[in-house]
Amino acid sequence: MIKRPSRTIAVWLKNANPKETASIEVMEYALSILINISLIIIISLGIGHSTGKYGETALALFTFILLRFFSGGVHLQSSFGCITTTVVLCSTIPHLPVLSKSEMLIFTFICILLLLFFAPQVDSETGLKPELKRLLKIISICIVSSNLVLWSSVIAFAFLIQCLTLIPLKGDK
Repeated sequence: MIKRPSRTIAVWLKNANPKETASIEVMEYALSILINISLIIIISLGIGHSTGKYGETALALFTFILLRFFSGGVHLQSSFGCITTTVVLCSTIPHLPVLSKSEMLIFTFICILLLLFFAPQVDSETGLKPELKRLLKIISICIVSSNLVLWSSVIAFAFLIQCLTLIPLKGDK
């Protein structure tokens, strides 16, 4: 779904400026990430707008993506699967029931435990140094703990769903 347009744009960019651009493969990879994230944001916010939950959808997207940036998580095999799953989750969160403070406290505690055990969940090929992994874990815990001040149900659901993606699936290391 995203591979073809990414490749087309990368080839066009390379032909337009062959000496000062990265390889087609590098540009294709970067463009596929950019297109993937852009589609998630555009579609989710469109759904949020049409359901009257634009602000809440934006909040769910922002907090989900922010925590995922620092904590990592399991990746789906296809860009279509990633886009569909993220759009469905972030568009559904604003429509879930409002949590009480005690429920948000429980969600936050569960998230912190998941972060302590599994974060950051990154590819083994990245070769992150142990110090950087500890820093990413601490930042992730601080991000989740911020909801103890904000007390937002939308944020609590977004954080919990993101933290659940940290649990390694069967066969993951």
